[in-house]
Amino acid sequence: MSAQNFYELDVNNVRARFYSHGLIGMDLASNTPEFEVPNGGGAHPLFSAGLWIGGMDSGNSLRLAAMCYEPLGSSDWFPGPLTNDGTASTTPAVQAAYDQVWPLDNSEVATQQAYCNCLSDPNCDPAVDFPGYQMPLWFNTWPAIGDVGSGFDLYQAPFTDYNSDGDYNPADCDAPCGPGDGSLYFIFNDKGGAHQNSQGVPIGIEVQATPFAYDGPNAALANTVFVQYRIINQGTLTLANTYIGLFTDFDLGCSADDYVGCDVGRSLWYAYNGAADDAGAACMGGAQGYGTAPPAFGATILCGAFADYDNSDWVAQDSAVAAMNGYGTGDGVPDNEQLGLSYFTHYDNAGGGAGNPVLANQYYNVLHGIAADGTPLTYGGTGYSGTLPTRFAFPNDTDPSGYGTGGLPQAPWTEVSASNIPADRRGVGSMGPFTLEPGQINRIMVAFTYARSNAGGPMNSVAELQARVDSIRSFADAQGFCGGFREDVPCFNQLVGINDPLSVDATITVHPVPTSGVLNITLPASLQRASLRIVDTIGRTVQVENKSNSATRILDLSHLANGHYTVIAEHEGLRRYARFAKE
Repeated sequence: MSAQNFYELDVNNVRARFYSHGLIGMDLASNTPEFEVPNGGGAHPLFSAGLWIGGMDSGNSLRLAAMCYEPLGSSDWFPGPLTNDGTASTTPAVQAAYDQVWPLDNSEVATQQAYCNCLSDPNCDPAVDFPGYQMPLWFNTWPAIGDVGSGFDLYQAPFTDYNSDGDYNPADCDAPCGPGDGSLYFIFNDKGGAHQNSQGVPIGIEVQATPFAYDGPNAALANTVFVQYRIINQGTLTLANTYIGLFTDFDLGCSADDYVGCDVGRSLWYAYNGAADDAGAACMGGAQGYGTAPPAFGATILCGAFADYDNSDWVAQDSAVAAMNGYGTGDGVPDNEQLGLSYFTHYDNAGGGAGNPVLANQYYNVLHGIAADGTPLTYGGTGYSGTLPTRFAFPNDTDPSGYGTGGLPQAPWTEVSASNIPADRRGVGSMGPFTLEPGQINRIMVAFTYARSNAGGPMNSVAELQARVDSIRSFADAQGFCGGFREDVPCFNQLVGINDPLSVDATITVHPVPTSGVLNITLPASLQRASLRIVDTIGRTVQVENKSNSATRILDLSHLANGHYTVIAEHEGLRRYARFAKE
């Protein structure tokens, strides 16, 4: 396998395209959808999707980046990482190098691990058990280690650190690491150039994206694609009233006859057909319809943005909504709460106040439940120009306590009950508001899920979708995808050791671990003149020690915040790592 500027995740009953600058689902060359379910069936439930982030800086000026359909060069997002020195900068050369999507085949990774285990097992003969085996060449191009010397984070794409030396070297049996039966990896940012889509002012955001999927007999998993976004504020800006949203242009087969809705408690928004027959002959552009008993398709927030610190096991803002559809509330752990679906807003493929946003302030309006022209979303009818403001468009009966309407319960509301005219709908599910601090990491995970009922009308498929989303959420909880107290989960980590450390002659050792302030370091002879750097979990240099002709060093780390760190020893091209915790 070789990376390219887009790649299609083709693991289960879904075939989905992802571009290096963050665009999901469409073919930029032909302007046609490339998110096919069932895989090979010719019909597509999604035309395009992309990430939106916006917030207010200290001068109360809007900073925003948004993706809808834009090719590279006409977008707010660009390939590659950003520096972590506060400038949040990049270069054309870095962007060109990262204009790729890296695929990962876990079957090849498993074979490599088994082969390496065989090498150290006296009861295993590689010539017999792995005749002619050669490591896949794509292991060598996996973007595991960043260019720290140029100011980028040390660790990027996750990898299995077979010998626990802190470095990535496939010759030492290290291997790419990813979730699911297959996954992709790419990095994009909002500082690579002017924001051509929204005309918004850049923020300094780096996003490490990992789409993944599972194959097998489980119908819910077989019809779902997961996407993790590891969102890092690499700049110095603190943004207030920040919202993170996912734009979705649901074109359920034929795009002109769709309805949309949301399920507040499940953090789900979705599309279903406005008629019992999604007739292909009537589709604009000749798209293939789904026919009778059409499906439903939706996006679910599994792991949301972290709520602001309030030193309690609750959420300071919008606690009722978060307790219903977020993660981490009521579990006895303070400040691990992750927001669920805070708003769901829809608009049509049209101009005017309730149509497509064009400028940054209009995108920001949509992110927090307001039409592009500033009109609040209201309960009932089309959601435009009513009287009762609401957070959630078309929630049906999933908001029985009226959390979206200020605590005033309302009758169920759907596009069907409102007798709306089906059309080409777009929707944005968003999380917020929260404060985005410099250096802050938010690990967002969403799931795209497809369901089709064998009988009944379109709403029967919605019920089938809700049941599948329940299964997906239970699976995510069992796997530990969310939580972790603001840490990554296994196989999303940058380091996953699976073997004993290298011999003492080749490694550095540190003690005590954890340390409360003083760290003793012992270096091998080859590194006793090394310079030392301490970096945090995303590679920021927090302390530097100059070269010294000594095999032992004692460092005062009392000024460092509690957390996990890596010490890097370097001398004449040799580099070794050791990890430790400060408590």
